[in-house]
Amino acid sequence: MRVLLAGTPEIAIPIFESIRISACEVVAVLTNPPRARGRSSAMVPSPVHDWSRQYHLPIHTDLHDPEFIGALSTVDIVLVVAYGKLIPKALLRAPKFGWLNVHFSHLPEARGAAPVQRLIESGAQEIGYTLFQLDAGMDTGPIFHRSSSIKIGTLTTGQIWDALAHQAGAEIVGLLEAIDRGAAPIPQEIYAGTLPIASKISTAEARIQWNDPADVIERKIRAYNPTPSAWTYFRGDRFIVHRAADIGRTSDNQKSPGEWEIKGEELLVTTGMGQLHLLEVQPAGKKAMMASEWLRGVQIQGGELFE
Repeated sequence: MRVLLAGTPEIAIPIFESIRISACEVVAVLTNPPRARGRSSAMVPSPVHDWSRQYHLPIHTDLHDPEFIGALSTVDIVLVVAYGKLIPKALLRAPKFGWLNVHFSHLPEARGAAPVQRLIESGAQEIGYTLFQLDAGMDTGPIFHRSSSIKIGTLTTGQIWDALAHQAGAEIVGLLEAIDRGAAPIPQEIYAGTLPIASKISTAEARIQWNDPADVIERKIRAYNPTPSAWTYFRGDRFIVHRAADIGRTSDNQKSPGEWEIKGEELLVTTGMGQLHLLEVQPAGKKAMMASEWLRGVQIQGGELFE
């Protein structure tokens, strides 16, 4: 089977690597072009670009490039994993079996750009991935496979991405072989979905609202880890919270939402209902660290608030 791979971030690599080492022929790779990063604005290629270059695979960064369109007509399948751009309708039928997408939710649940984040945020208990055929809609195409579920528990978005990418990587070659043998997709309409749209999360939305209950804030912190990262203000600067725990109780003292309470090396913050134990934080201009480490280096003032 001749396959063209389309993806951009690191989470696509375990899936693509499984295909590369299989009997499938990887004809080329489509990824987003290099982007300016950091203070120097140096142009940095995507993780998939770097992976492709390592194995001397032809790389395309423009959907409309005639050379890419020519390659597209020679393949059986385009496999998409977090490519990050809409595919023009005119290109969808060029490959023999079309464009297939690995989506990190059980469609039709959580269609859209941020399925894992939105499912964690909503309090979902389980998650899986779907292999489906792209059509002109937003994650609406027919389904070839819905994976077994993993428990969300206290996992972050980054941890779930990693788990699902490796699960899909272990299964993807067999799924493609089944399609090559004639497996047909099933319309999404036969499945129920409870969270139809999983819209992208803005940086503004990721600001912690300390008036919310502790369990709601804790889920959002996990959902937004690693991106866009839950944050608050501390002494006028942005302060990121990477991990926290809902301790299931309220403060012994009457405190306002966002106000600290320090017990030993524990940093507790009052919320609209209950307290959060902050575990891993990132002050402005510094790397992520344990909250206990940060406490040892900060001058404590009475009545401190996160805002």
